[in-house]
Amino acid sequence: MKFQFSLLFILVAILLSCSEKQIEIPLSEHPQPIFERAVWQNLNGYWQFKADSSNIGLNENWQSNPGTFDKKFLVPFSWASPMSEIKMPKVNVGWYSRTFKIDNPEIWNEKETYLVFCASDFNTTVWINGTEIGTHSGGYVPFDFNISEVIKEGENQLIVRVEDEELQNRPSGKQYYGNAKGIWQTVYLEARPENHITLIKFTPDIDNSKITAEVQLSKNSASSVQFNLKGKENNIDFNGEIPANISTTTFTIPIENMKLWDLENPYLYEVTASVTSESGIDEVSTYFGMRKISAMQVPGQEFQYVALNNKPIYMKLTLDQSYHPEGFYTFPSDKFMKEEIQRAKDLGLNGLRIHIKAEVPRKLYWADKLGLLIMEDIPNFWGQPDSIAKANWEFIAEKEMARDYNHPSIFSWVLFNETWGLFSEDSINGRSYTPETQNWVRERYNIAKTTDPTRLIEDNSPCNWDHVITDINTWHAYIPARNWSGFLDEIVKNTYPGSTHNYIGGNKQGNEPMFNSECGAVWGYSGSTGDIDLTWEYHIMMNEFRKRPKIAGFLFTEFHDVINEWNGYYRFDRSKKMFGLDEIVPGMSMNDFHKDLYVVAGEDFYQNYEGGATVQIPVGISSVTSEIPENLKLKYELFGWNNLGDKVEQGKGEIEVDAEPFKFIPLKPVEFIAPNENLVMFLATTLEDEKGKVLQHNFVPFTVSGHSETDEIIITKSPNEFIGADWTIKHMETQNGAKVWGMGSGYFEYEFVLPKDLNADEVKSIEFRAELASVIPRKNIWKKAMPNGSG
Repeated sequence: MKFQFSLLFILVAILLSCSEKQIEIPLSEHPQPIFERAVWQNLNGYWQFKADSSNIGLNENWQSNPGTFDKKFLVPFSWASPMSEIKMPKVNVGWYSRTFKIDNPEIWNEKETYLVFCASDFNTTVWINGTEIGTHSGGYVPFDFNISEVIKEGENQLIVRVEDEELQNRPSGKQYYGNAKGIWQTVYLEARPENHITLIKFTPDIDNSKITAEVQLSKNSASSVQFNLKGKENNIDFNGEIPANISTTTFTIPIENMKLWDLENPYLYEVTASVTSESGIDEVSTYFGMRKISAMQVPGQEFQYVALNNKPIYMKLTLDQSYHPEGFYTFPSDKFMKEEIQRAKDLGLNGLRIHIKAEVPRKLYWADKLGLLIMEDIPNFWGQPDSIAKANWEFIAEKEMARDYNHPSIFSWVLFNETWGLFSEDSINGRSYTPETQNWVRERYNIAKTTDPTRLIEDNSPCNWDHVITDINTWHAYIPARNWSGFLDEIVKNTYPGSTHNYIGGNKQGNEPMFNSECGAVWGYSGSTGDIDLTWEYHIMMNEFRKRPKIAGFLFTEFHDVINEWNGYYRFDRSKKMFGLDEIVPGMSMNDFHKDLYVVAGEDFYQNYEGGATVQIPVGISSVTSEIPENLKLKYELFGWNNLGDKVEQGKGEIEVDAEPFKFIPLKPVEFIAPNENLVMFLATTLEDEKGKVLQHNFVPFTVSGHSETDEIIITKSPNEFIGADWTIKHMETQNGAKVWGMGSGYFEYEFVLPKDLNADEVKSIEFRAELASVIPRKNIWKKAMPNGSG
């Protein structure tokens, strides 16, 4: 019996130990791989928490009584999120408590200890061992405190109070998808000498094979400070000197046998930056990429593209809301962030627009590491542009740009989105983007351009045609598929130097790259937030964009579904959607819409041809690259399905291809005689190089109206012609009756009237065919519709 008891005790102890290891440190990796010291200690994990809905904690000195903090809480997740394990979205003030002791204190000797918060929203106050050590305001950027004078050997008590009331003058982006309340990024301790590096800015110059390094110290030194930059697996080894009584110095460092950072080979120069002063040696592991972002005129054309390393690049971007269904702003793991970047690359995209959020640095690290461009927004406020709102925004903008300056993946800063936070209201003018506010935006553009001349700055990503001053002339459009052709023709026509189109206040276009910065049909139909055939809409839109190479790219809304928008490439949980393209053209996927060489088949998707007629279908090739293989081949097939669902093969062939850089070139049309029966048909194209490697797939659908004799009688009904319907939750007609849907359980009832002269004895069979689909609803209406709000 004694032996059995001992075995049971050991087993339980092992299970508990394993369980604790699994949950001990979420997001255990260093949170800032672009600025990392070797001696640090992660404080993520379980803390204690107490909600302060009445905001009485300060008056009652809760900082002195952490024993009353009664909830177990997982840091670094917002207390509003499920991953925090308390999920309290209505709470505006929260108190945190935990104890800590320095691991391996001997290696911290003779260094100061800093407490670092990577992000906490919004007003944060911190106590160590009963002593208030500081406060911070702002929800998106890191801050730290020197706690060397208040910590002791053994256990230390850490108390944090965060107030995060949702005020209109505070930058918050789209936190209505899930509030990032309180601490939402990693908290850690770090050892530094008294005089240490506070900032290092690398500015690459690929045209002259050099980089400048601006090094900022925490204080002036009475004597000179030695600086060294040492490569880890590269040939960099530079020594310099920071003169006495100066805290900031810039060094120019030659780069021999330079390796560029680009999308195919995103080479990172990993280095250790160190300074040696009277207070000791400070070392920071960091990295940079040798790359150049600019705008350049496309060879042989009058328009400009964004350029990477002096080569024009067609922007294939998507809007990344950067939300997680359980963690909100905070991702569950480093692995998830790496996979997020890879998911974009797997689609054949070359960039993400991080939407009105200062992105988590480790996600930016994976964009740097894997090779993906990033357009990063500054989080907006939602109220009017008063002095408090402006000051809050300016603080976030300056700190975010400084934190992320060294990330080679970031090619553009977007200061504002859709004029949010820029409208003023008064009784005389109503709601307006005033000249005064336009001047403030111009000022902030100029400051951003001075602060970061290495990137393209956009004043405002507009849906109201209201640029003031910008390096990229972008615009938003959410319209149905049928409208893209005429709409894009107007955009192209109105884009030229001196045009006032898409500008406000008498400002005019230069020759900036012009491209879309939000598009799709998510808001293109009344009542729709993505409840459409995404692939159909996307396919038509991509065809129309690629016919007009003056438009320097697109930015699709969006990367993944979110709470109220279902139009992502991926679902909110990041599972894949089934687009079905390969069922029409084997081997075809969404990637085919993102190729540099792109065949456009057909005029549009709405053509009907008479059976027996000679038909010509236009075909063209769009190129947004100067790298065009020789001896391209375009193969095609014609096929379709009749009213009974039987497949009909109509023939195949090959077309000569003549592609030119950054042009859309019409090719010889495909000619055939349409079958004399009712068909839904497709012309499918496959572009190959001379070795037979497939470069791109595409297709165009069309219908044929024939008059062939048949024994079949076909009776059709529009989906909205039901004579009865009963669903446990609700049902609706959408898209002008072309679709109906019911939620819960229930039925639609249809009546089919057979011809009066039909002899029942001669009927061999009757078939009922319908296009049906089912899905688990992911919108708010599902929860609202279910009993007690569950679902």
